Amino acid sequence: MTFVSVRHVIGKQQFEHVYQPLWDLMNWSIFGYESLLRVNGVKNIEHLFQKARDEGCLHELDLASLEGSISQFPFWERKRGLLFVNLYPSTMLHRGFAQLLKKLVERFPHIENRIVFELNETEEGDDLWKDGKLNATVKLIREYGFYIAIDDVGKGASTLQKIIELQPDYVKLDRYFAQGLAADVEKQKMVSLLVNYCSPKMVLVLEGIEKETDLAQAKLLRVPAAQGYLLGKPDRLT
Repeated sequence: MTFVSVRHVIGKQQFEHVYQPLWDLMNWSIFGYESLLRVNGVKNIEHLFQKARDEGCLHELDLASLEGSISQFPFWERKRGLLFVNLYPSTMLHRGFAQLLKKLVERFPHIENRIVFELNETEEGDDLWKDGKLNATVKLIREYGFYIAIDDVGKGASTLQKIIELQPDYVKLDRYFAQGLAADVEKQKMVSLLVNYCSPKMVLVLEGIEKETDLAQAKLLRVPAAQGYLLGKPDRLT
């Protein structure tokens, strides 16, 4: 990393956002974009967020990234669809989060029904999922006209229990399940199981699609949505 501290990056706003499309595989069309943070000199953004945690400013970085991704997204172009933004449960449980939601709606009135909060998790924050306040915050988010997604399902601390309890609008299946999907019968069984469970209340999104054969297999399994380099790399929206 080529900077002194994460707080310095936040204060100087030394970051930008790129956007990766999410595809509706049933209608073969883009229905939204995931916002991804980029900082000059940082190759692995996860390391940046870990450094923010170490410095005690994860909340500040998370909120700065959230506001930046919203302000840079062309909501006026209806064809762009939904904006998926990453958020840590610890940020949702911060005492100022409810006030932030109110300010976002006041500042950007056009974002209603256009934003999906992707809940990220780490081993350090796994206990937060057991906090009853998280369910209350999810309810508040929905009252403001936003949606919820659980990210990286099948990786690390993600569990089916969280899907059952939070009932997200979107379930994003970790890229592990997309890699080699066409040749792996066990992965096919698991993906098919989740497709059946999620439909029709939730939308299953298969992340990490990089090969035509795996995309074809996902379609055969009736996976409703997908994301990956084959379908579109993260880039600026013009």
